Amino acid sequence: MLGIKRTSLQRIMKELELSPYKIQVTQPLNEDHTQRRSEFAQLMLEKLQTGEIDVKKIWFSDEAYFTLDGHLNKQNYRYWGRKRPEITVVRSLHPKKFLVWCAISSHGVFGPIFIDGTISAANYRKFLDEEFIPFLHGHDLVQGHWFMQDGARPHRTADVFEVFNEHFSDRIIGLDYPSHFQGGIEWPPYSPDLNPCDYYLWGYLKSKVWQTSPTNLPELKTAITTAVDTIDSEACSRVMVGFQNRLTAVLVKDGGHFEPLYH
Repeated sequence: MLGIKRTSLQRIMKELELSPYKIQVTQPLNEDHTQRRSEFAQLMLEKLQTGEIDVKKIWFSDEAYFTLDGHLNKQNYRYWGRKRPEITVVRSLHPKKFLVWCAISSHGVFGPIFIDGTISAANYRKFLDEEFIPFLHGHDLVQGHWFMQDGARPHRTADVFEVFNEHFSDRIIGLDYPSHFQGGIEWPPYSPDLNPCDYYLWGYLKSKVWQTSPTNLPELKTAITTAVDTIDSEACSRVMVGFQNRLTAVLVKDGGHFEPLYH
């Protein structure tokens, strides 16, 4: 766009002592949070190294809102300067939106599942029973596989846990699950930086979607579905390697957030 080679731009930025900074969105961590994150990272790395868990056989899940208000992808957005910036993004108070649920593993992406309004234990269990679990069984992706979910309250009801216990037994990574069935692994709170949906999938999809400039919700749904279809298993495999690297980064930061290491 400027008629300057990328290498020349990089040299100029270096000479000006400018660095690229990503927009950081983090949640405050207390001592308990950092300890639980460290314990989780240590346990997962041990199980991955011994082969008890295969990173290629973990399904990570999450939900995110997509709006017609436009999107700022903090993974791709960079501010060049000598100091970290303070940037404010203005958005509509009540944009048109809907919730999207997906799951990702080295095999690819399952979804999108579109949810009008908010997710509840009832509609969560419904699409698990009717769509996600049948898909996994139909592709032989249950035996020996693990499933991860975060700590959203609708994910943690007795009915939902029963579904996971029936199909995955103790191969569940989720907040509160171990206290219900004496098995599985506790997911640490405030850890979106460890969930591939958060650190890769949503940013990638929103970048793709807003290249198409959807003007209504049906167009937005079509754009999301099309974007999901562009993600191949090779990309997903790279993301899973990134998960292992992030576990190590958690230990380096003593359980703290580590995203600044990636700027």
